[in-house]
Amino acid sequence: MMEKEQVNTDVECPVCHSLSATALHLSHCSSEEIVEVIPPERRKRQLRCGHEEVEPSAFPLVSAAHEFKTPLVVMLGYTDLLLNGHLGGINQRQKQVLGEIQEGAQRLQKLIQDLLLLQELKAGRIVAQNQESTSVDESVSEIFNYWAPTATQKRIRYQFNPSEGNERVRVEPLKLQHIISNLIENALKHTPAQGLVTVSVTPCFWERRKAQSEFLFNMERKETRKVENAVRIDVSDNGRGIAPEHHDEIFGDFVQLPGGSARGTGLGLAIARRLVEAHGGVIWVESEVGKGSKFSLLLSQAKQEAN
Repeated sequence: MMEKEQVNTDVECPVCHSLSATALHLSHCSSEEIVEVIPPERRKRQLRCGHEEVEPSAFPLVSAAHEFKTPLVVMLGYTDLLLNGHLGGINQRQKQVLGEIQEGAQRLQKLIQDLLLLQELKAGRIVAQNQESTSVDESVSEIFNYWAPTATQKRIRYQFNPSEGNERVRVEPLKLQHIISNLIENALKHTPAQGLVTVSVTPCFWERRKAQSEFLFNMERKETRKVENAVRIDVSDNGRGIAPEHHDEIFGDFVQLPGGSARGTGLGLAIARRLVEAHGGVIWVESEVGKGSKFSLLLSQAKQEAN
């Protein structure tokens, strides 16, 4: 049996090879190693009712988003017909212009979808229910493969490290993929050619009890045996990194850091954060300027149903 070991920044984790000392510790049971994850605390802007208030100034924007949905679908449909020659031949220059129109319309369509989803999340209309459990490896693998052509096009090394287990969470597959997709898209956007983007899934132990519950009548609570009860998903890159003072800020609405892409909307991480928190999870970033970033999310495992 191995001795209990304190992980630090100079020692590589034997489980996932990329865990940092600021958020992770290892604890060993008699027969296996259990990764314990202690996410950093974040400030939460919540009302007593449990969800955030929708600002009155956002209502006109959301109403406009509803109105734009149908015309955009029509525009994209006709653009596709023209590009594929179903309405007659077009020359190369016309094809290029139509391609730019299509790209702009798709960006606007994504913005509209994000605005409507953000409204539902703020209003508390998207909550975790007793849906069927989802295989983490399968869902993450599918969205990882979706972004593979982009990584190839940008000449970025792209790796997926599954857990090789059957960990499941009670999050709808499409919602889980929406979260991971936003993280992968950001990583690919901010990673230079020949850089590396890695997606990892790690089963772990997550102590969710409050610190004050650890003591009762000045007597320390007996330590319980640590078991794998959660799943950590990491999306790492070796891009330009994020200064510590922005680590909380970037999860806000419409937040774009100085020097960021003009094509972004500043909604991807805000939506990812709300989706994770709506399912009882937590999301955070570990990053330094010039040393890349690692976005991590933690979700409780779904209890295995008895046969």
